[in-house]
Amino acid sequence: MFAIEVSLLTGRYVATAYNDRRASEWPPHPARLFSALAATCLSNEEVDPFESEALEWLESLPAPEIAASEAAVRDVVTVFVPVNDAHQTGDVEAEVQALDNAREELEAADTPKARAAALKKVGKAEKKLAESMARAVAIPARPPTIKVALNGERVLPEFRVRQPRTFPSVSPVDPVVTFIWKGSRPAEVHRRALDRLLARVVRLGHSSSLVSARLVDSAPASTWFPSQTGRTVLRTTRAGQLDALIEAYSRHKETEPRVMPAGFTTYTNIREPVPKPAPSTCFESDGLVLQRVGGPRLPITAAAGLAGTLRRLILSTAAEPIPEVISGHLPDGSASGRDHLAIVPLPFVGSSHATGHLLGVALLLPKDSTPEDRRALYLAIDAWEKEARTPGDEEDTPAVPIHLGRLGSWLVRRLEDQERQATLKSGTWTRPSRVWYSVTPVALDRHPGDLRSRNARKYATAVAKAERSLEAAVQRVGLPRPVRILVEPNPVLAGSVPARAFGRFPEDLKKNPRVLTHAILEFPEPVQGPILIGAGRYLGLGLFRPGPSPEGC
Repeated sequence: MFAIEVSLLTGRYVATAYNDRRASEWPPHPARLFSALAATCLSNEEVDPFESEALEWLESLPAPEIAASEAAVRDVVTVFVPVNDAHQTGDVEAEVQALDNAREELEAADTPKARAAALKKVGKAEKKLAESMARAVAIPARPPTIKVALNGERVLPEFRVRQPRTFPSVSPVDPVVTFIWKGSRPAEVHRRALDRLLARVVRLGHSSSLVSARLVDSAPASTWFPSQTGRTVLRTTRAGQLDALIEAYSRHKETEPRVMPAGFTTYTNIREPVPKPAPSTCFESDGLVLQRVGGPRLPITAAAGLAGTLRRLILSTAAEPIPEVISGHLPDGSASGRDHLAIVPLPFVGSSHATGHLLGVALLLPKDSTPEDRRALYLAIDAWEKEARTPGDEEDTPAVPIHLGRLGSWLVRRLEDQERQATLKSGTWTRPSRVWYSVTPVALDRHPGDLRSRNARKYATAVAKAERSLEAAVQRVGLPRPVRILVEPNPVLAGSVPARAFGRFPEDLKKNPRVLTHAILEFPEPVQGPILIGAGRYLGLGLFRPGPSPEGC
């Protein structure tokens, strides 16, 4: 966390609201603070590159929280001041008024759709005003007309006229305002540069709003918070803010009127409870997705076999040494004790028309994977794609084959956009829910006994052992203990098939076969997927999907 503390030395703040010239701005907008810092930085004959770099870092941060007390609005008094333009520049009042109207619409917008439309209208009005300003202050290509020349007399003291001006201001209870970035901390070089800049800032808003400013490491409780449901629009920074200010200055040269470049963020002064993140598993929620684009239609029962074939393919294209997180083995060939790459075939299930056929495959790394781990996986996929690319093929993501022996080749293509079938969307498998249904059966880590026994005692004992095995499997991937576990031979979701329809797992006859069972898991609170549990979790077994309450199932 870091914060910027601004003290109002006169006890009042003079600044005009962006959408109403007779109203005061309160609290001070983050974009106004940034503009004061930018003006201070650029006022030097030679701009300090460390200061401009610090400002570029600052503009990239999310909108800050603000600690500002209540403020009394002072009566707005109209005063008359001499003006120096005397119509020597073009008239841009219509464009200014259009921008004011657009900003008022933005302030009044009460739905996301209305705010989006209003923001678009504000952007167009700002662009039109900027273009008009550029034309107005441009050096004329021809000598001025007699009328313009006569108007020039009005800049002389004896001919100057006075125009009405207002200077709205507020008097806060506490003349200190703090801008707080809770999730950010500047590098030491940026901190020193910001310290130098803040020490030179003398005003915020109107020239009569004298201030002192400094960096602080602790801050009072925030009173204004960025919020999508907020009703107060504040101007904030956006990427490219410093460049936009420099470009705007090159046009207006501090002549009136001018518009501060800024983004717009809705704020609320009601503290909203911070939602507690849902517990989640050890796997990342959004991995690489390969979509089937050709080849045989594979049933859900082919999930583990397909995953095993794809795993061998990835290992064959990965560069040596293959990271443990991808291979699942230590350098000596022994099994790894840490979580590793899960290859998850994605079947079409859960709707009235579901067929259970596999529509694609997700490649999910553990959440604790390093950038080097991810790079190794991406390079393996890239090598695979290069092998499949034919001369003249200019596709960024070519279709690549997974050879399945007598079945032929299953063609897949890596997806990069979000326009996907529901089955291939991350949210389908990760949406927080209290209740989760198995899509592919769980391969139990321990043999529970005969889950199909007709002997009531043996059956009850086997079910109890299976429940304990499932409970341990759930906790092994980082989820809380379920409040209820139902062991089921058949799936609840349409498109899936009974556990007995799946083949032997593992396929290696040298290893003992695992007992497969479907299950329903109910947690005390919503948990986030993907949920993959059991001995087959790295090869597509034990895949769950969120669903409604299991009452009556």
